[in-house]
Amino acid sequence: MHRRANATLVALAIAAGSVMFSTPTASALTYCDSSGYTVINQPTERCTSLSNGILGVHQASDGGVTVVSAEYYKSGGSTISAKLGYSRSGVAHYAGAVSISVGQTKRSTWSLGASAYCSSMIGLLSYSGGAYQTPASHC
Repeated sequence: MHRRANATLVALAIAAGSVMFSTPTASALTYCDSSGYTVINQPTERCTSLSNGILGVHQASDGGVTVVSAEYYKSGGSTISAKLGYSRSGVAHYAGAVSISVGQTKRSTWSLGASAYCSSMIGLLSYSGGAYQTPASHC
């Protein structure tokens, strides 16, 4: 009886482990369609495909706070030093510069007041090679 219980527990642990390791991370920004939507296909998360990666913006409401994040997934080219940011009501906000290499995703996040949720927010990427933006995220 004790052996059967141990064998069952081992089988369950192996099954749980395989599920845990096969689940993709929700933050992986590796797809952007020609209309500027990510794999979740929601207006609160928009993106732009660039020649060496994908720039995305996401907004969410979290306990009375609006959280906006800009992220860049770098799929090719050389390492860059870039600033991620967002624009709301025509005003741009940038985080400090970060180094981004091929295969990396970098994200900057800001907490705003609850009233900012569902407003038009644009993701920004600025570096020595140019400046790029996403379509506006909204509700």
